[in-house]
Amino acid sequence: MQLVKNDLVVWNNILTFAENRIYDPMIRHINDISSQTTSHAAGMKKVLLAANESGCSITQIAVMQYKAGEVAHATIHPDLQDNFYILRGVVDVTLDGETQRCHEGHFIFVPFGTVCELQAVTEVEMLAMGCVIEAERRKLYPMLFEPNLHEVVWGGSRLKQWKKLNGKEGTPDSIHIGESWEVSAVPSSPSVVSNGTWAGYALPEVIARRPAAILGKAVANRYGGLLPLLVKFIDARKDLSIQVHPNDEMARREHQKLGKSEMWYILDAEPGACLYAGFKKEITKEEYKERVANGTITEVLARHEVHKGDVFYLPAGRVHAICSGILLVEVQQSSDVTYRIYDYGRMGLDGRPRELHTELAAQAIDYEVYPEYRTEHREDIDAANELLNTPYFSIKVIETTKPFHRDMIKFDSFVILMCLEGDCKVRVRSTGDEVTIPEGYSCLIPAAVADYELSPAGGFTKVLESFINNRKSIGRIIKDFFHRT
Repeated sequence: MQLVKNDLVVWNNILTFAENRIYDPMIRHINDISSQTTSHAAGMKKVLLAANESGCSITQIAVMQYKAGEVAHATIHPDLQDNFYILRGVVDVTLDGETQRCHEGHFIFVPFGTVCELQAVTEVEMLAMGCVIEAERRKLYPMLFEPNLHEVVWGGSRLKQWKKLNGKEGTPDSIHIGESWEVSAVPSSPSVVSNGTWAGYALPEVIARRPAAILGKAVANRYGGLLPLLVKFIDARKDLSIQVHPNDEMARREHQKLGKSEMWYILDAEPGACLYAGFKKEITKEEYKERVANGTITEVLARHEVHKGDVFYLPAGRVHAICSGILLVEVQQSSDVTYRIYDYGRMGLDGRPRELHTELAAQAIDYEVYPEYRTEHREDIDAANELLNTPYFSIKVIETTKPFHRDMIKFDSFVILMCLEGDCKVRVRSTGDEVTIPEGYSCLIPAAVADYELSPAGGFTKVLESFINNRKSIGRIIKDFFHRT
């Protein structure tokens, strides 16, 4: 190869730069390295080379030692490829639920996003190396979203004030803002990511790139790669219509969509504010139709006075309506199918009567009378308090004054966080990514990085946590990450 003078100058500069980046050479013997416990609480390891010693994108190269019967419980990495070489012994390796027995001389490659569990059959010694995939790391992080406000005839101006959006460019001038769609993949009104790699992209497009890593494998399989939840803040300045939602079976039959079960969590209520949920007396389908026709349907509905912190679960089929003076969270199946039963004879924003769906609603309604419609729950400080655990969503509320660890990997689901009081910081443990969720805003944490720490940006924060509980269906509990940064 010929080099001219200018080429030599460039080459020397490259070599000088490279020399400044070279780490000190080393020779180590395994017997001179102290053993330490692994991060997954099984076996011991001797670290031959750590990332901070090599300057490259590895977590570490280590010799792992397990006693017969020890189990390295199921783990998953969003941005790391694991590699194991069996030096001696026999180990059962389970990758995404499939188990294979491996012996001395076997090499095991575990791609990112793969659930991996190791169980020592005999005493085992293996060489382990983790390689970080930087491009994947950047694509999985807590996603924040642009405001997504909806104008409705019964809405008010409270949501714009709470979110500090008054006067901001792109904010509607309307005084009829009833809903803020916080995290939505509904095609007619999807959320748009506001931070990180995917800023400016619609959420359905982002999920389509990596459905299993973002939604969770079980969720992606069950819902065809679609986000199954829609979460909102709702401000009812006036009474909403009396309505009901179909279940999955009816919604698929009539509309080729999901049904809609939902939950309300009351954020604030004016004195004496009420809502309707369920029936207070038994009626027949025929009586229902008569009462809709003569405007007396509310006389047979259960009316509940509400206060801050109240919870109502509204399974598909339960007649319901939010009334004036209430600010609440709504967590629902991702569906826009609603059957309007009665609307007080009022006009819509377009000056025309709003459509009623009397016949479809008659098929969807659950006419049974239940002893209680309000959901009892606790709200202890510095705890994850369960509000609901249903086939469609699980919901917890967390009030904390200090950093609070949430390892949600075991549920194989995305997590939606809604900040209800006091700005909240979220730090992902595996990647170090950190975002601040202002009060009145929300974020989505991908399933593969749903091991995070919540902490108040000030002295206190209150967060609602929604996810799909797949813990039973995945068979094995994903207990912990192999690596921490």
